[in-house]
Amino acid sequence: MLRKTLIFGIFCIGLPIAAPAQEGEIFIPGANNSDTAPPPAPQSALAACLAAPDAANCAAVNLDPSGMAFESATGDPSVQFETLVLDLDDGKVQARPEPPAKAPDYTAAAPALTHGKVALPSVAVTIEFDYDSASIRADQIGKVASLIGALQDPALKGAAYAVIGHTDAVGSEGYNCDLSRRRAASVTSALTGGYVTLPLYPVGFGEHVLKNTYDPRAPENRRVTFMRLPAQYDNVLATAGAVCRY
Repeated sequence: MLRKTLIFGIFCIGLPIAAPAQEGEIFIPGANNSDTAPPPAPQSALAACLAAPDAANCAAVNLDPSGMAFESATGDPSVQFETLVLDLDDGKVQARPEPPAKAPDYTAAAPALTHGKVALPSVAVTIEFDYDSASIRADQIGKVASLIGALQDPALKGAAYAVIGHTDAVGSEGYNCDLSRRRAASVTSALTGGYVTLPLYPVGFGEHVLKNTYDPRAPENRRVTFMRLPAQYDNVLATAGAVCRY
Protein backbone atom coordinates (compact mmCIF):
# COMPACT_ATOMS: atom_id res chain seq x y z
CA MET A 1 0.00 0.00 0.00
CA LEU A 2 2.88 2.32 0.88
CA ARG A 3 4.54 1.61 -2.53
CA LYS A 4 1.37 2.53 -4.42
CA THR A 5 1.08 5.77 -2.44
CA LEU A 6 4.66 6.78 -3.28
CA ILE A 7 4.19 6.08 -7.00
CA PHE A 8 1.00 8.15 -7.06
CA GLY A 9 2.76 11.02 -5.30
CA ILE A 10 5.69 10.99 -7.76
CA PHE A 11 3.37 11.36 -10.78
CA CYS A 12 1.40 14.16 -9.14
CA ILE A 13 4.38 16.37 -8.23
CA GLY A 14 4.44 19.57 -10.27
CA LEU A 15 1.09 19.06 -12.01
CA PRO A 16 -1.27 22.06 -11.67
CA ILE A 17 -4.70 21.40 -10.33
CA ALA A 18 -7.29 22.87 -12.72
CA ALA A 19 -10.45 24.37 -11.30
CA PRO A 20 -13.45 22.14 -11.92
CA ALA A 21 -15.21 22.98 -15.18
CA GLN A 22 -18.80 24.07 -15.00
CA GLU A 23 -21.40 21.57 -16.07
CA GLY A 24 -21.66 21.33 -19.85
CA GLU A 25 -18.24 22.89 -20.51
CA ILE A 26 -14.92 21.31 -21.52
CA PHE A 27 -11.80 22.96 -20.17
CA ILE A 28 -8.67 22.66 -22.34
CA PRO A 29 -5.55 24.02 -20.61
CA GLY A 30 -3.83 26.65 -22.74
CA ALA A 31 -6.72 27.07 -25.18
CA ASN A 32 -8.01 30.53 -26.07
CA ASN A 33 -11.70 30.46 -25.22
CA SER A 34 -12.27 34.15 -26.03
CA ASP A 35 -14.41 35.33 -28.92
CA THR A 36 -12.90 35.64 -32.39
CA ALA A 37 -10.81 38.78 -32.73
CA PRO A 38 -12.32 41.54 -34.86
CA PRO A 39 -10.81 42.10 -38.33
CA PRO A 40 -7.97 44.63 -38.57
CA ALA A 41 -8.70 48.20 -39.56
CA PRO A 42 -8.42 48.88 -43.31
CA GLN A 43 -5.04 50.19 -44.36
CA SER A 44 -6.40 52.61 -46.97
CA ALA A 45 -9.47 54.73 -47.53
CA LEU A 46 -10.32 52.73 -50.65
CA ALA A 47 -10.23 49.46 -48.69
CA ALA A 48 -12.46 51.00 -46.01
CA CYS A 49 -14.92 52.09 -48.70
CA LEU A 50 -15.04 48.62 -50.26
CA ALA A 51 -15.33 46.92 -46.87
CA ALA A 52 -18.32 48.97 -45.71
CA PRO A 53 -19.63 51.33 -48.41
CA ASP A 54 -21.29 54.35 -46.83
CA ALA A 55 -21.06 58.10 -47.06
CA ALA A 56 -18.52 58.42 -44.25
CA ASN A 57 -16.11 55.75 -45.48
CA CYS A 58 -16.28 56.47 -49.18
CA ALA A 59 -16.04 60.25 -48.86
CA ALA A 60 -12.51 59.81 -47.50
CA VAL A 61 -11.20 58.34 -50.75
CA ASN A 62 -8.96 60.72 -52.67
CA LEU A 63 -8.00 60.63 -56.33
CA ASP A 64 -5.27 58.15 -57.08
CA PRO A 65 -2.03 59.73 -58.38
CA SER A 66 -2.43 57.63 -61.51
CA GLY A 67 -5.71 59.35 -62.24
CA MET A 68 -8.21 57.04 -60.60
CA ALA A 69 -11.65 58.58 -60.33
CA PHE A 70 -14.91 57.27 -58.99
CA GLU A 71 -18.05 57.41 -61.07
CA SER A 72 -19.91 60.65 -60.39
CA ALA A 73 -22.74 62.23 -62.33
CA THR A 74 -21.39 65.70 -61.47
CA GLY A 75 -17.73 65.00 -62.17
CA ASP A 76 -16.85 65.66 -58.51
CA PRO A 77 -13.83 63.56 -57.43
CA SER A 78 -15.47 62.49 -54.18
CA VAL A 79 -16.90 58.98 -54.03
CA GLN A 80 -20.52 58.53 -54.95
CA PHE A 81 -21.83 55.07 -54.22
CA GLU A 82 -25.23 53.69 -55.09
CA THR A 83 -27.61 51.25 -53.44
CA LEU A 84 -28.77 48.31 -55.52
CA VAL A 85 -32.19 46.99 -54.54
CA LEU A 86 -32.56 43.41 -55.75
CA ASP A 87 -35.96 41.72 -55.87
CA LEU A 88 -35.26 38.06 -55.11
CA ASP A 89 -38.74 37.04 -56.29
CA ASP A 90 -38.79 38.42 -59.84
CA GLY A 91 -35.10 38.90 -60.63
CA LYS A 92 -35.20 42.67 -61.08
CA VAL A 93 -32.96 45.40 -59.73
CA GLN A 94 -33.24 49.14 -59.13
CA ALA A 95 -30.63 51.71 -58.11
CA ARG A 96 -30.88 54.68 -55.83
CA PRO A 97 -28.26 57.11 -54.52
CA GLU A 98 -29.27 56.87 -50.86
CA PRO A 99 -27.61 54.32 -48.58
CA PRO A 100 -29.71 51.38 -47.32
CA ALA A 101 -32.07 52.18 -44.46
CA LYS A 102 -30.29 49.48 -42.47
CA ALA A 103 -26.62 48.60 -42.81
CA PRO A 104 -26.12 45.15 -44.37
CA ASP A 105 -24.99 42.30 -42.11
CA TYR A 106 -21.98 40.68 -43.78
CA THR A 107 -21.35 38.17 -40.99
CA ALA A 108 -21.65 34.41 -41.34
CA ALA A 109 -24.31 34.40 -38.61
CA ALA A 110 -26.77 36.25 -40.85
CA PRO A 111 -29.56 34.03 -42.21
CA ALA A 112 -29.75 33.30 -45.92
CA LEU A 113 -31.93 35.68 -47.93
CA THR A 114 -34.59 33.73 -49.78
CA HIS A 115 -37.33 36.15 -50.88
CA GLY A 116 -38.40 39.77 -50.84
CA LYS A 117 -36.14 42.74 -51.56
CA VAL A 118 -32.61 43.29 -50.30
CA ALA A 119 -30.75 46.62 -50.48
CA LEU A 120 -26.96 46.39 -50.80
CA PRO A 121 -24.57 49.32 -51.29
CA SER A 122 -22.08 49.22 -54.16
CA VAL A 123 -19.07 51.29 -55.14
CA ALA A 124 -18.99 52.52 -58.74
CA VAL A 125 -15.58 52.93 -60.40
CA THR A 126 -14.86 54.45 -63.79
CA ILE A 127 -12.84 51.94 -65.81
CA GLU A 128 -12.85 53.08 -69.40
CA PHE A 129 -13.03 50.86 -72.45
CA ASP A 130 -12.71 51.73 -76.10
CA TYR A 131 -15.96 51.90 -78.03
CA ASP A 132 -17.50 48.46 -78.53
CA SER A 133 -14.58 46.79 -76.75
CA ALA A 134 -14.27 44.67 -73.61
CA SER A 135 -10.49 45.15 -73.31
CA ILE A 136 -9.29 47.43 -70.53
CA ARG A 137 -7.40 50.38 -71.98
CA ALA A 138 -3.71 50.73 -71.15
CA ASP A 139 -4.28 54.10 -69.48
CA GLN A 140 -6.60 52.44 -66.95
CA ILE A 141 -3.92 50.19 -65.43
CA GLY A 142 -3.35 52.62 -62.53
CA LYS A 143 -6.99 52.27 -61.52
CA VAL A 144 -6.79 48.50 -61.61
CA ALA A 145 -3.60 48.57 -59.53
CA SER A 146 -5.33 50.69 -56.89
CA LEU A 147 -8.20 48.21 -56.74
CA ILE A 148 -5.81 45.27 -56.46
CA GLY A 149 -4.06 46.87 -53.49
CA ALA A 150 -7.36 47.60 -51.73
CA LEU A 151 -8.84 44.14 -52.34
CA GLN A 152 -5.67 42.55 -50.91
CA ASP A 153 -6.14 44.45 -47.63
CA PRO A 154 -6.36 42.02 -44.64
CA ALA A 155 -9.46 43.91 -43.46
CA LEU A 156 -11.39 42.45 -46.42
CA LYS A 157 -10.52 38.84 -45.62
CA GLY A 158 -13.62 36.69 -46.03
CA ALA A 159 -15.44 39.22 -48.23
CA ALA A 160 -16.93 38.33 -51.63
CA TYR A 161 -17.97 40.73 -54.38
CA ALA A 162 -20.14 40.85 -57.45
CA VAL A 163 -18.24 42.75 -60.15
CA ILE A 164 -21.04 44.30 -62.17
CA GLY A 165 -20.59 45.70 -65.65
CA HIS A 166 -22.87 48.47 -66.98
CA THR A 167 -23.35 50.08 -70.39
CA ASP A 168 -25.17 53.07 -71.78
CA ALA A 169 -28.36 52.58 -73.78
CA VAL A 170 -26.73 52.77 -77.23
CA GLY A 171 -27.36 49.52 -79.10
CA SER A 172 -29.76 46.68 -78.47
CA GLU A 173 -30.59 45.42 -75.00
CA GLY A 174 -29.24 41.96 -75.77
CA TYR A 175 -25.96 43.28 -77.14
CA ASN A 176 -25.45 45.56 -74.15
CA CYS A 177 -26.07 42.67 -71.75
CA ASP A 178 -23.36 40.64 -73.45
CA LEU A 179 -20.95 43.59 -73.60
CA SER A 180 -21.44 44.37 -69.92
CA ARG A 181 -20.73 40.74 -68.97
CA ARG A 182 -17.53 40.73 -71.03
CA ARG A 183 -16.36 43.98 -69.47
CA ALA A 184 -17.05 42.70 -65.97
CA ALA A 185 -15.12 39.54 -66.83
CA SER A 186 -12.16 41.60 -68.09
CA VAL A 187 -11.96 43.55 -64.85
CA THR A 188 -12.32 40.37 -62.79
CA SER A 189 -9.53 38.68 -64.76
CA ALA A 190 -7.24 41.69 -64.29
CA LEU A 191 -7.84 41.63 -60.53
CA THR A 192 -7.33 37.90 -60.10
CA GLY A 193 -4.26 38.15 -62.33
CA GLY A 194 -2.93 40.64 -59.78
CA TYR A 195 -3.28 38.01 -57.04
CA VAL A 196 -6.59 39.11 -55.58
CA THR A 197 -7.80 35.91 -53.92
CA LEU A 198 -11.23 37.10 -52.76
CA PRO A 199 -14.23 35.48 -54.50
CA LEU A 200 -15.16 37.79 -57.41
CA TYR A 201 -18.22 37.08 -59.57
CA PRO A 202 -18.55 38.96 -62.89
CA VAL A 203 -22.14 39.96 -63.67
CA GLY A 204 -23.63 42.02 -66.48
CA PHE A 205 -26.45 44.52 -65.99
CA GLY A 206 -26.30 45.98 -69.49
CA GLU A 207 -28.43 49.12 -69.66
CA HIS A 208 -30.85 48.01 -66.94
CA VAL A 209 -29.40 50.23 -64.18
CA LEU A 210 -28.61 53.63 -65.69
CA LYS A 211 -26.83 56.15 -63.53
CA ASN A 212 -27.94 59.07 -65.68
CA THR A 213 -31.58 58.33 -66.47
CA TYR A 214 -32.05 61.75 -68.10
CA ASP A 215 -29.45 60.91 -70.76
CA PRO A 216 -29.31 57.13 -71.30
CA ARG A 217 -26.46 57.59 -73.78
CA ALA A 218 -24.28 59.51 -71.29
CA PRO A 219 -20.77 58.10 -70.68
CA GLU A 220 -21.26 57.97 -66.90
CA ASN A 221 -23.63 55.08 -67.48
CA ARG A 222 -20.61 53.01 -68.60
CA ARG A 223 -19.10 51.84 -65.32
CA VAL A 224 -18.20 48.89 -63.13
CA THR A 225 -19.64 48.50 -59.65
CA PHE A 226 -18.36 46.42 -56.77
CA MET A 227 -21.16 45.07 -54.58
CA ARG A 228 -20.07 43.29 -51.41
CA LEU A 229 -22.14 40.15 -51.00
CA PRO A 230 -23.68 38.95 -47.73
CA ALA A 231 -22.35 35.78 -46.12
CA GLN A 232 -25.19 33.66 -47.54
CA TYR A 233 -25.22 35.09 -51.05
CA ASP A 234 -26.46 32.35 -53.38
CA ASN A 235 -29.91 33.89 -53.94
CA VAL A 236 -28.54 37.43 -54.20
CA LEU A 237 -25.99 36.37 -56.82
CA ALA A 238 -28.60 34.39 -58.76
CA THR A 239 -30.88 37.44 -58.83
CA ALA A 240 -28.04 39.67 -60.04
CA GLY A 241 -27.27 37.19 -62.81
CA ALA A 242 -30.92 37.09 -63.87
CA VAL A 243 -31.14 40.85 -64.54
CA CYS A 244 -29.76 40.28 -68.05
CA ARG A 245 -31.61 37.24 -69.37
CA TYR A 246 -30.10 37.44 -72.84
